[in-house]
Amino acid sequence: MQESPILEPSRPAEPPLWQRRDLPIGIGFLLLGYAGVVAAVVWLASQGDPDTDPNLFLAIAIATLGFTVWLGATVLILATRRGLTLAQLGFRRPGGRFGLWWPLVTVVGAYGIVVGYSLAVALVGYLLDRDLTRLVEGNGLPRSEVSTPLIWTALGLAVVVAAPLCEELFFRSFIFRAVQERWGLIAGLLVSGAVFAVVHFEISVALPFWGIGAWFAWSYHRSGSLWTTIVAHAIFNGVSFAVTVAGVQT
Repeated sequence: MQESPILEPSRPAEPPLWQRRDLPIGIGFLLLGYAGVVAAVVWLASQGDPDTDPNLFLAIAIATLGFTVWLGATVLILATRRGLTLAQLGFRRPGGRFGLWWPLVTVVGAYGIVVGYSLAVALVGYLLDRDLTRLVEGNGLPRSEVSTPLIWTALGLAVVVAAPLCEELFFRSFIFRAVQERWGLIAGLLVSGAVFAVVHFEISVALPFWGIGAWFAWSYHRSGSLWTTIVAHAIFNGVSFAVTVAGVQT
């Protein structure tokens, strides 16, 4: 059977980036980092009320930023062990049908997934006569009555800079590529999307983030560039961050 043109590679097949043992090692570091940030946040929260203590709230924001950086560092360490270059990880000019328009195409698709999910939940709620707003609340930024410019700066760096760069390195350049190389494109899209959703675990974003994660992986695959999803991710998060800040200021 001929492969669908939607899923066919956008460029000639490349040698595998990752060895079999790299994937379990990377997942192990993910779980270790996740456990560490959860333990840190729980301990910090036990020291007082982050809503009234700016230093405590800042410490929690920095702990979250640390986890994001941890993910990116994991990939770079594994890549160094394998002798990989930044270009091999995807830091190159986008190609394929849309060229430099790939980031815009990707972010528009991501918002399409969010809108489609929201409409589907609203329709199901209407048909079942149930209040399903809990499923569309989103994964908003943490807020505090004592947020300071320093806190907003730390959150902005985490959300708009660190998350797009480090998460795209981990979920697309590493998880997606490692699974794709071993089990094929469809498996890579589904597994990397699922891991992306789990790490952002919140019932209201689990399904749309799974879709967005798979969509980002497909865009990375088709464009041949990690910049595609880094820029799209930064725009997506940046809009949410700007809306949050504007809401606090009004």
